Amino acid sequence: MEEFAILLGEHFVKTYPQVTGSEITIIEKPWEPYRINGKIHHHGFKLGKGSHFCEIQVSKNKPTVVCSGLEGLSVLKTTQSGFEGFVRDNYTLLPEVRERILATEVLSVWCYKSKPSCYNKAFETVKQILLDVFFGPPDAGVYSPSVQNTLYLMGERVLQRLPEIESIKLSMPNLHFIPVNMPKVGVEFNHDVYLPTDEPHGTIEASLTRKNWSRHSKL
Repeated sequence: MEEFAILLGEHFVKTYPQVTGSEITIIEKPWEPYRINGKIHHHGFKLGKGSHFCEIQVSKNKPTVVCSGLEGLSVLKTTQSGFEGFVRDNYTLLPEVRERILATEVLSVWCYKSKPSCYNKAFETVKQILLDVFFGPPDAGVYSPSVQNTLYLMGERVLQRLPEIESIKLSMPNLHFIPVNMPKVGVEFNHDVYLPTDEPHGTIEASLTRKNWSRHSKL
């Protein structure tokens, strides 16, 4: 990226006589290939490791409430994603698509109905489940018809695998990657240059709870 920064800086200095100097700052976001059991995923990437946090409620007269969470984990699939099957009406302009980049930042909070053998181990298990459901098998992945569908399946799998968890909430806003093309100046790319942006986006959330849930389950 240093070479690109030099090229960009020289463009402004050499093109415009009124410009005597330029300062260029570029920050790399190191997306890493996602690995499942040591095998690199065909089209899955993640940014960062995410942060483990907890929310605790302690009361004199009620059982302690323990909730854990994951935040700040960005994930991306370069294929096997679309947006289709959504409700349409007279005002719907958005076309359905079956091929797009899917990227989001995962925020998840889950509450326990019973104490796990180890909170750290439970956190790592939940994190692994969320990632595995999002990406699918390393060779072929899994098709996502929408973020809404995928985050529901992620939460559902957590409740299926960990009986000590009573409820889980996920929030996964879209991180858009828009293809860049500038045909008016003779520059066109073959779907390999994208502009990242998180605007505009909607709030995409899901909350899943077991039947007969109590906020004050005994720990």
